[in-house]
Amino acid sequence: MRIVTTFLIVCILCIAPIYAQTGTAISKDTTQLYERKKLIKEVDSLVRFTRNQFYKNNYDLTIEVGDKTLKLARELGDYRSIFSVSSLMGNAFVQIEDTLQAKRIFMETLAEAESLQEKDLPVDTLLKAYSTDRSILTARIDLGNYYALQKKPEPAIKLYKETIPLAEKLKDSSHLFILNFNLAELNLNKKDVANADYYVNQTNSYITKETVDAYKAVAKLNVGKLNFLKGDPQLAKQNLEESVALATQSGYTDPLIEGYEYLAKSDSVLGNHKLAYANLLKADHFRQEKYKTDKIRAIETVTAKFKLNQYQQELKAQALQAQFNREAAKRETTILWVKIASAILFVSSIFLFVSYRRRKRLLIDVIDKNKKYLKEKEKTEELSRAKSILFSNITHELRTPMYGIIGVSSLLDSDKKLKHHDENIKSLRFSANHLLGLINKVLQLNQIDATKKEELSKVEFNVYDLVKNIVKSSKFINTEHPNTFEITINDDVPEYLMGDEMKLSQVLINLVSNATKFTKNGKVSVSVSRKKDIEKQICLQFKIKDTGDGISKEKQSLLFNEFAQTESTDEYQHTGMGLPIVKRILDLHSTSLQIESDVGKGTEVSFVICFDRSEKTEENNKNIAVKNDSLFKGKCILAVDDNKINLLVTKKFLELYGATVLTADGGSKAIQLAKEKKIDLILMDINMPEMNGFEATEAIRAFNTEIPIVALTAVEKEKVTGKNSFNLMNGIIIKPYKNEVFIETISKFTDTIEV
Repeated sequence: MRIVTTFLIVCILCIAPIYAQTGTAISKDTTQLYERKKLIKEVDSLVRFTRNQFYKNNYDLTIEVGDKTLKLARELGDYRSIFSVSSLMGNAFVQIEDTLQAKRIFMETLAEAESLQEKDLPVDTLLKAYSTDRSILTARIDLGNYYALQKKPEPAIKLYKETIPLAEKLKDSSHLFILNFNLAELNLNKKDVANADYYVNQTNSYITKETVDAYKAVAKLNVGKLNFLKGDPQLAKQNLEESVALATQSGYTDPLIEGYEYLAKSDSVLGNHKLAYANLLKADHFRQEKYKTDKIRAIETVTAKFKLNQYQQELKAQALQAQFNREAAKRETTILWVKIASAILFVSSIFLFVSYRRRKRLLIDVIDKNKKYLKEKEKTEELSRAKSILFSNITHELRTPMYGIIGVSSLLDSDKKLKHHDENIKSLRFSANHLLGLINKVLQLNQIDATKKEELSKVEFNVYDLVKNIVKSSKFINTEHPNTFEITINDDVPEYLMGDEMKLSQVLINLVSNATKFTKNGKVSVSVSRKKDIEKQICLQFKIKDTGDGISKEKQSLLFNEFAQTESTDEYQHTGMGLPIVKRILDLHSTSLQIESDVGKGTEVSFVICFDRSEKTEENNKNIAVKNDSLFKGKCILAVDDNKINLLVTKKFLELYGATVLTADGGSKAIQLAKEKKIDLILMDINMPEMNGFEATEAIRAFNTEIPIVALTAVEKEKVTGKNSFNLMNGIIIKPYKNEVFIETISKFTDTIEV
């Protein structure tokens, strides 16, 4: 990245006032004025020396001498020198990759410059000939450059934008060019074409005849890159060629590398492959030249401290020689001091040599440890892949029997002869659905890709039925010491809402189960109240209160840590997987769990979730249910599954909606039936012995491309849709499923559906 930098130019003009009152006062003031002028000259000389050392890549001297210069400048109140030297030192730290010191200096300099605006400084300070606004301008650019070089574009962009009005106020076209160029460069790197276009045009508006060729070269380079991103390689090539010519003329290597690279890309798009190859060779040539320069600079950086010591030694030697010349009579004493100085230099050299050897050994150790780390990383990735396969298999093995349980409970629920068992069947079905949710959530807690954000579904559900079913199921948890339950739902709570019913039930069942499990012969209260609505959403507060053991303040800090729970005592087993699951679900809803508890005084937990409104009524449900028995009348559906219980459940369920159902316990039989019968829809299992669902689908598509085929499987959706053969299918249903989802999905593939 080419971030254009700038430093303040030191120019000190100061005349200290002399107040002549008496002869003694004049003499005293004259002496003070002489000493002040002497210090000013010394600071001015040190500033020039520091700047020269920086541009010679002597970063060690820049830092050491700069530190001394800052102390003298602060004694004089010479803010111009302070800001100039601080900028040089900060950029020197950047060059030797001491980013912590660089950031510290830049931020301190900016804060000091901004604080000067609030100070009422006396007119005789050296700030008189200095612009505070310019110091702020330079400090902000320095800090922005630091962030850009550290590959932190957002804070850099923010600083550059904040600085542009100040540069415009000062009418500083040079800095305006730098700021707009840097913003254009950062937005081009982000491929933000709109912002890049704006700042590229702004950059070009500050180019004049006096602008140096190096600046013109990088500006033209950005125009070429922008045109390439816009999809105009021909115009890009024209601007890139101008950039290369200007860069060659100025001797600036960096734009030559990137210019030839983008010329190669443009020629490749235009079909000029020979030119593209030639330009790549040129880019590689200049990259090698730059590598040589960078290598030399790296060597200079590594030896910076050594050069600093050498410089100090030379100064000491010169001082000793001068003393020797002045004091010939004390030659023996001078020789003694020279010997002492030589001994010190020798010890210092030995110390530097030992330090160098130690650092080299440390570097070798680091390389060795990195190799070991890479080996361990490979082992970890291998174990992670094995874990992913294991949980994929567990998913299928657990969901397959759950499909049978949920399906059979649904069939029993629809059997009018069993109406006197209606309450028990609904409780069974609710518990089975909740168990499935828990299985899914445990698997989610162990997913390897933890960066995927889970999405919330939106379905219509009955709040009253949900709470009552959860409480009813929880009564069986603690039968040895049964509790009494109390449900309070305020009248202003709507009966139906739109939201993620399954996740809400997971939160409530975990919280109510914990309250029931750890309350003995006590009382568990569940209340639902309406809070203030947010826009079009209805917000409900759920509270679960018990008279159980309570939780200590120390244990409350561990409630949501799934890794710490396995070590908890029996007394606090309610800090297990349940609450981490609750926290994850509430995080998805952008809310949190509030806990109030003391040991021996019970526990109260509460949370607030906002839901979308629903216009669904009980009467609408009844009307829809009446139509369902003839929903698929006259349709022939083929169900393919190697599990006989699953086949039975699917067949019985579809027959409730008037469908004629054929069954096949394998892929071969499914192919045969598809050839012999007129079938309107095929529900295809995936994992089957001998011939899986994908293979069966490929065989059917060989002679029939029209019949809809929907995957009906317990395999994770990602595993199914990732296969190429899935393109031959029309959809997917994951077992176990909600009846409404199942009906809605297969309804899309029949032409007589009434919704």
